[in-house]
Amino acid sequence: MKSNKVTIRDLAKALGVSTTLVSFAMSDSPKKYRVSDEMIAKIRAKAKEMDYQPNNAARSLRSGKSNTIGVILSDISNRFFADITRCIEDQASQNGYTVLVGSTDEKPERLANLIKVFQNKGVDGLIIVPCEGAESSISELVASGFPLVLIDRSFDNINVSSVTLNNIKATSLAVNELVASGYRKIAFVSYKTSLTNILDREMGYRKAMRLNDLKEHICANEIDYSSINNELLSLLPKLIKQGTEALIFSTNRLAIEALIVIQSMGMTVPEDVAFIGFDGSETFAFNLYPKGITYIKQPIEQFGYEAFNLLVANIIAGGKTDIVNIELNPELVVKESSKKS
Repeated sequence: MKSNKVTIRDLAKALGVSTTLVSFAMSDSPKKYRVSDEMIAKIRAKAKEMDYQPNNAARSLRSGKSNTIGVILSDISNRFFADITRCIEDQASQNGYTVLVGSTDEKPERLANLIKVFQNKGVDGLIIVPCEGAESSISELVASGFPLVLIDRSFDNINVSSVTLNNIKATSLAVNELVASGYRKIAFVSYKTSLTNILDREMGYRKAMRLNDLKEHICANEIDYSSINNELLSLLPKLIKQGTEALIFSTNRLAIEALIVIQSMGMTVPEDVAFIGFDGSETFAFNLYPKGITYIKQPIEQFGYEAFNLLVANIIAGGKTDIVNIELNPELVVKESSKKS
């Protein structure tokens, strides 16, 4: 079957010029081929009129660049990562790049496979949310000099550019808000993990509790990611029975599941227990608690903007730029859930 796609030959025939001249005019640097401004404008106008789409595969072979980047997430169903990816796509579109997206589901073997797949597809660089156990794959990429930026999470022993949140400050803000509202028995609920972002959130909680001369009540490393609801059903009643007045959660998913469990227990927020989540959610605003849940807000647009621009700088420099680690500031969005009833 004959393709209906417009070719350079079709453009040349329509304009009455050579295919070589059209190719030069449609290139990224037509001036070096001494094509006049008038001819460039004429050819490109005709290309737009005929809906000509350049052959990017052929162009990438000539330039060594595909103008495509890969974004590898830990969980594409997580709204936080999906929103960051949308911001990266917006930046890419404005700068002539295409984005390929994959998800590891927090499995290091899937990350290793996606890296190979994306490299085989000729991506110019990668933005990666590394999962637990991904150190070897990331180390290999860094050693190869392949353009790379980590986002949301990093590794203390790997020297690579990254964009992360000041997680210590994030949970410190949460503790200080609860203390200012009159709460003293504050628990921090988290996962079993070695991920630096979650461990830093625990560190921020510990630091703020010490500075406020309060006894720590940490439930970190008690929740298994694969059975959140069941474990919260067991944990939360124990915490309430022990006199816990307020809860801080290390992730959005934990917070949402906890709200469901608290409601199933016949309890309300903040009347029975105060509550601060991580990231916002439609669940917070509409489904369960219309009065509003206090949460730690991450600068999503800035995550996408900084990660994309760091990566492009790395691509242009051939993977030889200085290591840059950008730490973004959180914001505490205060609603009714952290106030004394």
